[in-house]
Amino acid sequence: MEEELIEEFMTFNLGATQYAVELPKVREILTYPEFITPLPNSEEYMKGLINLRGEVVPILDLRVKFNIGKAVYNDSTAVIAIVTQDSRMLGVVVDSVDDVEGIDVNALASANNMSSSIPSKYLKGYSMHEDEGMIVLMDIEAVLSKKELTA
Repeated sequence: MEEELIEEFMTFNLGATQYAVELPKVREILTYPEFITPLPNSEEYMKGLINLRGEVVPILDLRVKFNIGKAVYNDSTAVIAIVTQDSRMLGVVVDSVDDVEGIDVNALASANNMSSSIPSKYLKGYSMHEDEGMIVLMDIEAVLSKKELTA
């Protein structure tokens, strides 16, 4: 049996499912901005650009990208500012942000074994928790890759 390898993840909700991204990739969490500069001729999920402390940050709505119900913007809607491996910063819109969770990455179940509205190529796996149910680990690098965003 593999030794436990606990890593910290930021958990958030999209629709009825709880997802998580690696905490070191999270720069900050923002309330949904009042003003987003739209990008003409872009995908529907690309909401536009914001100025985040002097840096221009593209904003993507994951609910729209993955067709997870109607996108509703309210007081719990949040933007998670993510820094990718290639040092780009992008904001992802989520229904709400939960908390930081320690998850044993050696005990993840395969994303291929689950039904999710998000294709398994964007997921790392899932973890079952007695008190919180299932937490799905999103492969945020795959979701935000340059190839993905220009496809």
